[in-house]
Amino acid sequence: MGTEKAEPGAEQAVKAACHRVLWDMRPFGADEARELLAELDEHVRALSPQVSALVPELGGEDRETALLVLRHVDRVLHPDASLTDGQLRLHELAVVARALSELIVLGRRRVRGERPAGGDAENGSADAAGWLAAGAGA
Repeated sequence: MGTEKAEPGAEQAVKAACHRVLWDMRPFGADEARELLAELDEHVRALSPQVSALVPELGGEDRETALLVLRHVDRVLHPDASLTDGQLRLHELAVVARALSELIVLGRRRVRGERPAGGDAENGSADAAGWLAAGAGA
């Protein structure tokens, strides 16, 4: 982790933390694991209200995906969640943080009237839903 701390929920900081947990094969020690847990928890807490605010603006599958992701937020932030295995908790927080981040990007595009990447207007929530599916081992 760097000496400068990014603002919780900042898109690049979310991507970097999620990449470290989900794809970076370098092992990390107990201190780094605790830092990552705290950072990802902060990201989820910062991003979830933004996604909640977007829900009324979204429609169809995008709205359903946002509501599903928010249910996962409730689960990973539940007080009992901190009692689970640290590696599992890291993974769950990373998956949910990345899904929230993707929903915010989607919401920005929708507000500006842009089509999702790839031009498929009916499949805008695919990235966020994909993060949850990947996290569930689907």
